[in-house]
Amino acid sequence: MPIIHKIAKKNVTILVWEITEVLEELQMLEKEIYTTTHTTETRKKEFLASRLLLKEITPNTLITYNEFGAPELDNGNYISISHSKKIVAIIISEQQVGLDIEKISDKALKVSSKFVSENNLNNLNKEKATLIWCCKEAIFKLHQKGNVDFKEDIKLTPFSLQNKGIVNAEFNSEIFRLHYTKLNSHFLVYVCK
Repeated sequence: MPIIHKIAKKNVTILVWEITEVLEELQMLEKEIYTTTHTTETRKKEFLASRLLLKEITPNTLITYNEFGAPELDNGNYISISHSKKIVAIIISEQQVGLDIEKISDKALKVSSKFVSENNLNNLNKEKATLIWCCKEAIFKLHQKGNVDFKEDIKLTPFSLQNKGIVNAEFNSEIFRLHYTKLNSHFLVYVCK
């Protein structure tokens, strides 16, 4: 299990795994049988990797999903899961949490007008667009209720792009501190309530 990044703070644990295994290797590591509707090999691998990461943090805990598709744990703790291009990340906490990991690419930049206000589109590059998307996705996952307009409902305060830092966000009249880290070609962002 190639864990490439770990954060362990009071009441928060984050693990990031780079999937180098073939599907059969992951299936051998995960002895329990999980029912999955995923049809592609990539999605099956991400699914199994996320369950193995969960077992690494808190064995004998099961994941269910709420009516909005957000994961929940049967032990009362909170969880958020993300995956992007062979990387899977998971966060477990006693507090509500949201986490996102995204590969830095032109993809976020190309669709940035859907989640960045017009006055902030100038001088936007693929790194900053990807980080903004990650921040807003982490807030969305913390919310766990769907129906969020990323452009209008989640406001980020201006920030300078670094390899590691904090971005403040306002959502539903609350202020949140989002922690981010650049991991090679990805951004990892998490938020706790």
